[in-house]
Amino acid sequence: MKFFLWGSEKLPNRPKLLDLFQGLLGGTLAILTLEYLTIYSGSYFIMAPFGASCVILFAVSQSPLAQPRNVIFGHLISAFIGLIFLKLFGDSIFITALAVGCAIAAMQFLRCVHPPAGANPLVILLTASQVNYDFSFLLFPVLSGSISLVIIAYAINNLLSKNQWPIYWLAFFNDKKEK
Repeated sequence: MKFFLWGSEKLPNRPKLLDLFQGLLGGTLAILTLEYLTIYSGSYFIMAPFGASCVILFAVSQSPLAQPRNVIFGHLISAFIGLIFLKLFGDSIFITALAVGCAIAAMQFLRCVHPPAGANPLVILLTASQVNYDFSFLLFPVLSGSISLVIIAYAINNLLSKNQWPIYWLAFFNDKKEK
């Protein structure tokens, strides 16, 4: 037990004050914006996995997991898989687990892994008895919310950080050859 509590491994460096402020400001502004867009538009812009997306977008923005392609397509693909599984197979525990696994594999195959998006099939399948999901869910909140997060991340990350964000956008047409 002592190994787990007082291990010899090295912790990451403490973040700089500006990095802490960026996470605080980015996460607060992003979620507040999504909530206000939901209130004033009459359409949903927010869902629980977006909180985790904010962690990645504002605390580790240089990660491949935090790039616009990953955020937008990761959420879209995972939610689509969740909806397909719900419509075709229902919401059993096996189907829920399989939908999450398929969402992970699809994000890997399409090179748009975004860990918070892995929760989308869970959100859909675990709440299917309370919410009547249709494919408009892909537009509101999934696509609209993830694009809004990317826009806010662009503003906050480029305003407060010396690192340019994003490293890449959607990368539909990649000229670089794979090896």
